[in-house]
Amino acid sequence: MTRRSRISDIAEAAGVSIASVSKALNNRSGVGIESRERILEAAARLDYRHKTTELTEAFPSGLAVVTTAALYLNSKFYEGVIQGALDAAREGGVDAKVHLLTPDIETGSVNVENLLGADGACLLLVGLDHPVLIEQVARSHAPAVIVNGIDRTMRLSCVLPDNRSAGWLATTRLLSEGHTEIVHVSRLFRTSLKERFDGFRDAMQEAGIAIDTDRHLFDLTAAGILEPDLSNALIDAMQKGRFAKATAFVCSNDIMALGVIDALRARGNIIPRDYSVVGMDDISIAQHSTPALTTLRIEREELGRVGWDMLKERALNAEARVRRVGMSVRLIERGTVGPPRHYLRAQ
Repeated sequence: MTRRSRISDIAEAAGVSIASVSKALNNRSGVGIESRERILEAAARLDYRHKTTELTEAFPSGLAVVTTAALYLNSKFYEGVIQGALDAAREGGVDAKVHLLTPDIETGSVNVENLLGADGACLLLVGLDHPVLIEQVARSHAPAVIVNGIDRTMRLSCVLPDNRSAGWLATTRLLSEGHTEIVHVSRLFRTSLKERFDGFRDAMQEAGIAIDTDRHLFDLTAAGILEPDLSNALIDAMQKGRFAKATAFVCSNDIMALGVIDALRARGNIIPRDYSVVGMDDISIAQHSTPALTTLRIEREELGRVGWDMLKERALNAEARVRRVGMSVRLIERGTVGPPRHYLRAQ
């Protein structure tokens, strides 16, 4: 029996990438006119059947979107990412389900076979890059892509915001106003958050400012603090004299930024007259704070859609190259950044 033509066959015949074939067949932008014509001609010549049938066969158990209950319930960021992936999969005619795992995922105690199902589902791992889980998934040979995480062994494809650039952009914005005493607020327990700190450090060092972690970093993980306790912890630290010279804070997410603003207000300060604050992610509440939060926007739904596209590529072609895609971020100017007050700098 003759094997049915697949996207990989069209790509080879037309001399283009699988991603280009997918875009042309689905009438999406990003493919030149000549390449599109070659792709469509090759598809007709190879008697290619359209995507719905092929995707259904490539995803026999559908799409399994996997994250932890804690990440999903505690972060508006992941809600948008997951919705983007679900919408894209269903537009392609593929059944998609969300699996909310217990925190045991942090120790690697996960039964990957249960996630895959009898027919072998394809996995979109959202915010999950624990080395033990990556090892289990890689050994299963299931098509899998990590969204907002990194496989440092380069066995699983990943898509995530350019976190280092995000940290650099946020810090550069404050530096442009004349701030030099800037505190980075974060929880440095994941690679993505560490990269945001790396971007902060890059910008500070480029400005000739040597990083002193006691003066320039408030790491909640190292201090044993969770986000809901940030405001009280920062108030306590500042009452004890820490960050006495600070004029600005750059935070690794918007929830932390809003916690910082609450702490500063509790001490009688006005934003941005007395302190400037920049967040990251641009979750919906950021524009409704008072004043509205200046932040770095990450297109969360698009992040999920790109993750789906990469997983589709992997499901349709087991030999597809592992890729790591960094998506752009954008500064959203609102009302929490201004020049440093001279009396604060003098202190």
